[in-house]
Amino acid sequence: MRLSKVLVILGLTLASTGAFAGPKDDFVDAVVKQCGKSQGDAEAMATPGRSGNVIKFKTCSSATIDIDGCTLTCAAGGKIGG
Repeated sequence: MRLSKVLVILGLTLASTGAFAGPKDDFVDAVVKQCGKSQGDAEAMATPGRSGNVIKFKTCSSATIDIDGCTLTCAAGGKIGG
């Protein structure tokens, strides 16, 4: 009985964490949808780090941001703090 409860909780935890996309996934999805790039090209554009493309998209401070010739629309003019 106790093992089944643990397995249910573990299953729910794994299912809930898979429902949320990370910043890189959000960036890749935006590049694919908004710029018509392939999944591989979008992933290659998803550079990490504080000055990388993912953080530029995540913290964009205007309605759009241009990354490597791809203009991405930012939700509500930026996502700083959210």
